Amino acid sequence: MVKIFLAEDEKIVREGIKNGIAWEKYGFEFAGEAPDGELAYPMILKSKPDILLTDIRMPFMDGLELAEMAKRALPDIHIMFFSGYDDFEYAKRAIKIGAADYLLKPVSSSQLLEALERMSETIMQEKSEKGYKQEFLKQQEERKQMDRDRLFDIIVSGKLGLSELLRKGQEHNLSLSAPMYNLILFQAKGAESQDQYSDENVLFDKRLKEELEGRADIIGFNRLSEGYGFLIMGEESDMERKVTYYSEILIRLAESFPEMEYFGGIGTPVCRLSEIRTSFKAASRAYACRYMLDRNQILTAEAAVRIHNDTGSISLEGIDITKLSRDIIPNFLKNGSVPEVKYFVEEYMEACGNNINSLIFRQYILMDVYLAVIGFVSQLGFEPEQVLKEFGDAKTMQPCVNSMESAVKYTREILAKAIGFRTTCSQKKYRLVLEKAVDYIAAHYQDEDISLNAVASAVNISPNHFSTIFSQEMEITFVEYLTKVRMDAARELLLKTDLRTSEIGYQVGYKDPHYFSYLFKKIHGITPKAFRSGGENEVQK
Repeated sequence: MVKIFLAEDEKIVREGIKNGIAWEKYGFEFAGEAPDGELAYPMILKSKPDILLTDIRMPFMDGLELAEMAKRALPDIHIMFFSGYDDFEYAKRAIKIGAADYLLKPVSSSQLLEALERMSETIMQEKSEKGYKQEFLKQQEERKQMDRDRLFDIIVSGKLGLSELLRKGQEHNLSLSAPMYNLILFQAKGAESQDQYSDENVLFDKRLKEELEGRADIIGFNRLSEGYGFLIMGEESDMERKVTYYSEILIRLAESFPEMEYFGGIGTPVCRLSEIRTSFKAASRAYACRYMLDRNQILTAEAAVRIHNDTGSISLEGIDITKLSRDIIPNFLKNGSVPEVKYFVEEYMEACGNNINSLIFRQYILMDVYLAVIGFVSQLGFEPEQVLKEFGDAKTMQPCVNSMESAVKYTREILAKAIGFRTTCSQKKYRLVLEKAVDYIAAHYQDEDISLNAVASAVNISPNHFSTIFSQEMEITFVEYLTKVRMDAARELLLKTDLRTSEIGYQVGYKDPHYFSYLFKKIHGITPKAFRSGGENEVQK
């Protein structure tokens, strides 16, 4: 119902208006009354009416001043003045304030009701438009969230200056200014493959957002297959406590899911946003240890250094190299990414301690890496001839063992190439998944409750991962694609059937016909009715 508040100093007139209209019968709610503006104002702030019906001349505070104050406090309120004074100056000021109507006394009930019904129709239309706009913006949230999460890579790249970073943060309503910064890189995944659909992963992501919502000293970024990145901001004296506090929150949240494993890496504090790349490098080194250490821990950069220092005293003499873990390289090839190769190789080589200075040990390490890569790529389904052509035989590795630098370079190159092969296979698999997803959307776009989660579940991929591959491969977000499918179907129905617009909206998944019309015009710049009348050429331009 449309709420109405009445401000009128003449009691007889006030009572006549209040009791002369069956408010509820006509879709109104009488929200209150007052004999002057001074008494009316606090009552208006409390009741928040849609329409303020006020006399202009009243004691203590007149209707014009009341209207100005009410409009400042409640910008959406509609003002209807009435007065016995046919004064042009009053009318001009009323218009300046934003009066929706101006009636001269005496006003009959039927005349007032007619004016109120016109105003009510405008109000309902405005409310609908506002609701539709909010719904439309909500639908576009996927792209906004994606752009926001990509901001993390921009921040840690070190390529932008402070002013540009702060501006980009403001675009996403993020305040990036602080005396000191640090980073936490974190990954949590269920017992199933991270790429597969998992209720635990979906619920973890939801609870994480709820946990961090409203906090000004930490910003979380979803890095999809690479986990999460958290930018922590605060004073120098308080930074260590904050890092510990948020690490404990992440651990507690992950451990609330019995089947979930987690690992984190903490960077080093820096006092400039432009230096955050240094913190990121330190965090990445610690984070890369997840391929070599037990899961379910968050490792600081300092702890990662101590681990390497502890292994530095190991000598080649007496070491049983057959007991070195053969799972580390295959595990990285399966789950790592090309940007992580650099940090992984650094961790892997340092884990060898001083032994890496030995030619024989380097030969063993590189042979182990080579065999792991060949085995991994072969399991992907590539023919042996193609594998040998791309990676060479063991003889091609030999010159690379002569120095530490050449060994590191060779290891980086061969791992990056293997991950590239994995990506090629994944893209083939993703094409099949996307074909299945497209077929699912085509069969269910009429369902009002179709969602990214529902489609991801149907193709058995985690929502985050599905959102990523869908956007990358289709070059359009899920919501944008769904809307396009619906609008294409609507356009065809508008041109080839005599169905009413409301029926067409219902058939393409929009149960609210007004929202369907709003969305159609928002996207195409023309109403469905105008499109049907020959405006399709305007849409195509």
